[in-house]
Amino acid sequence: MKSEIQELRDAGVGAFVWIQPLYEGTAAEVEAAVTDGLTAIVPPKVSSAEEIRRLHDPLSYAEGRAGVAHGSVGLLPLPETAQEIYDAYSLAKASTRVRGIHGALSGPVSGVFARAFGFRATAGGEEQLYLASKMVLDSRAGGAVYAIAGIFGTAEDDLAAVERLIRRARDIGYTGVAVMHPSHVAIANMVFRPTAEEVSYFKGLLAGFEAAEKVGLGAVSYQGAMVDYAMLPLAKDVLAEAARNR
Repeated sequence: MKSEIQELRDAGVGAFVWIQPLYEGTAAEVEAAVTDGLTAIVPPKVSSAEEIRRLHDPLSYAEGRAGVAHGSVGLLPLPETAQEIYDAYSLAKASTRVRGIHGALSGPVSGVFARAFGFRATAGGEEQLYLASKMVLDSRAGGAVYAIAGIFGTAEDDLAAVERLIRRARDIGYTGVAVMHPSHVAIANMVFRPTAEEVSYFKGLLAGFEAAEKVGLGAVSYQGAMVDYAMLPLAKDVLAEAARNR
């Protein structure tokens, strides 16, 4: 496993390792995974904030053994039952190691989230909007800003359906997705990478606002819309992401 993680590191790709639900062998699983290049551990079926905290010592020990910086390996808890989903905020807030809550968006084939919540998954996905949005809000409110959505419940070769789900995840507020098949990776990268049109728009927005500030204005009309300081963080984030993906 560690050689694969290091291979991903050398390619500039973060690695995430899914472990078993917390049990007596968890410390050994964690130690087997922790190496330079590991971004986060994904613990499923996390039932309480205490379970998150119980991962601290094994992770710290494994980081020390592997010679990586203390606290560098994050946690991406995956709540799966109705109670766990309801308590997602407390999971996010349980530790500074929690980087985000792992949610999911499904096509018409229902899975564990549908069973926990009680909905029947559809291609349109309206029945999932509250759950998906709640997971993002709970994650961010708990200080874990990198909520991730698993993309499931559709045919692996239906790339159009996969793209719709990934776009839905991005628009709801997820910062990334976990996909079912290698052919989906390019779609995820395309969806989350800012387009040339977005880069041009936000560059113009920042330039227009900078010009307005020079004459003492705190707001400006840009392409027919009023722009003030509240719009600047998104513009800067999009341009920073575009620069990172050159």
